[in-house]
Amino acid sequence: ALATIYQQWQSLIMYYHWKKQKARQGACGEMGGFTRLVASEKGEADGLEDEMPSYFVPQLSTEVLAAHGHFGVLNRPNSVKQLFETAGLLDHITSDFMLILETDHVIMRPIPNLATESTPAAFVFGYMFPNAQQDHIIKRYWPEGSYKDVQPVGPSPVLIHREQLRKIYRKWLDFSLGLRSNGDAEKVIQGWVQEMWGYSIASASIGLRHQVPRAVQVESLVHTRNCRPLHTSGLPRLPGRAGRP
Repeated sequence: ALATIYQQWQSLIMYYHWKKQKARQGACGEMGGFTRLVASEKGEADGLEDEMPSYFVPQLSTEVLAAHGHFGVLNRPNSVKQLFETAGLLDHITSDFMLILETDHVIMRPIPNLATESTPAAFVFGYMFPNAQQDHIIKRYWPEGSYKDVQPVGPSPVLIHREQLRKIYRKWLDFSLGLRSNGDAEKVIQGWVQEMWGYSIASASIGLRHQVPRAVQVESLVHTRNCRPLHTSGLPRLPGRAGRP
């Protein structure tokens, strides 16, 4: 997450529903702890750390973001990199499996652990299917690879074992930075999903394949009665009580 008012509000909504669904799951549920990993100016706290478990890392500099199209989403892989490389920070997460979610997700049902130690679970995005026109871009970061081996998935939602995430987080960041500064990539890969492509190419480059169960999330507001555990559509900010749920 970023320490912006909008994402703070989204995070409060997510945490509210996480607590609701964790209570609903009962003693045999698989939902563990909740961690809000926040990229902020100089890694400073944003004032919500007493309302939900939060840990802060320095956000990418203005200069770095300017060199990559002011794409703030690059803070996501950079935050995960700091999670693994900052002494003691990862110790706060006790589960072996991590569910990575953007702040605009609403948890509608208790979430089962659909991943294994060897196979993460993710969601198929219809706008992420690779094609031959993108192969030369993929090979720039993964020379021996092929577009045919890249899955149409991103890093949110993804349920993954921490040791698998450890293997890919550097490539995820490096590939994402590369794509965002590559004019040729912009011609064949939509700019707003290039960080997702950074993740999917990084995963493929180490032979990491995701299972992609259909019953993971819905994206459209017209499916609000769907029984899948995650709902995302980009939450609008609504008036009332400082934006709190």
